[in-house]
Amino acid sequence: MKRIILYILCIIALVPSAMAREIETTDTLTASVALVRMPAQTLDLLTTSMRLDLLDYYRADSIYRVPNAMEGLSYLHRPLTRDYVKVQVTPVTTLTIRVLPYRKSQIAVTCYTIGDSLQAADTDIRFYDSNMQELKRDKFIKLASTEDFFDFKDVDHKTRKELLALVPFPTVKYTLNPNNGELHARLTSGEFLGKETLDKITPYLRRDRVYVWTGSKFEIKK
Repeated sequence: MKRIILYILCIIALVPSAMAREIETTDTLTASVALVRMPAQTLDLLTTSMRLDLLDYYRADSIYRVPNAMEGLSYLHRPLTRDYVKVQVTPVTTLTIRVLPYRKSQIAVTCYTIGDSLQAADTDIRFYDSNMQELKRDKFIKLASTEDFFDFKDVDHKTRKELLALVPFPTVKYTLNPNNGELHARLTSGEFLGKETLDKITPYLRRDRVYVWTGSKFEIKK
């Protein structure tokens, strides 16, 4: 009996390392592979071992909360698919990864978002090749400007300038769709403007914009 128990314990201990070997040797980029291979400086609160634990427990049908480097708890959101994973890194930060087809390979796009009920959510977007080497962002997306969130049809130049001045520090939250190549952009700074200012911009505001992956870059839907 003791031998059987010892054997079981050894098998359990080897699960993360076995998964690590699989991820190290695979040539196919998946969301899980991208998460584990993410450069340390990009996701420094979660070590490789912590990321593997998150994936192992999720696959065992358990939302496991891993203590991170700030002594807080991190966990995975549902769904976790071959091409999509979302990590709650801290109570106010999330990292989402989406793997997309790119030429004859794959590309990983990440959205690192900071924000809560007291702070307008803002997202840092990055792109990585199949070896998780960071790529130049400008090649794959033109980030939304304040003007992209306004409909200035039939608006004169003076009014247009006045409206844009009411949102001097725009913050944008980007959300990756788990089911397709869409990327949703939402102007979040408007949520923290005063009522008088919000009343002025609301008739012209398009708070949400949608990007579509064309196979080589993201483009805003017209």
